[in-house]
Amino acid sequence: MTDLLSAAIDPVKLAKLAEVTVHVGLNLQPGQDLVLTAPLAALPLVRLVAAAAYRAGAGVVTPIFADEEITLARYRHGHDASFDRAPEWLYHGMAEAFAGNAARLAIVGDNPMLLAGQDPDRVARAGKANAVAYRPALQKITDSAINWLIVAYPGAAWARQVFADRPEE
Repeated sequence: MTDLLSAAIDPVKLAKLAEVTVHVGLNLQPGQDLVLTAPLAALPLVRLVAAAAYRAGAGVVTPIFADEEITLARYRHGHDASFDRAPEWLYHGMAEAFAGNAARLAIVGDNPMLLAGQDPDRVARAGKANAVAYRPALQKITDSAINWLIVAYPGAAWARQVFADRPEE
């Protein structure tokens, strides 16, 4: 369905979304860096956003991707103690970028049911560890000290969940 979904998304509208994201939603300024996170499914939009950001004069665009299979590998094969940890180095780096006035873009479109079959205790522990580690970076966002934006991308798993009564094609 991913190929079908990508083919169904109007490339002109997606390009317009990227432009609006950079110029209106983020109000990205010349020389300003951009840190963005996205699921791999949103790669078409990420590429367009990066191009629009560089055309707008962005300093450096840094994408950070999430992959469903890698996420599930942790829950299926990870050691139990790993669910009490988060990549603090990554979040400290993001906080440092935000302290230097980098903009923050989160492109969402993850599978809303990805972790439904996983151990709820592990899911909660991993979520808590990430929340604690992300706190220094999140503070800049919650204080509106930087320009930030959340944009939705219609991933295949999301479409299956929302349009469960429709055939995939």
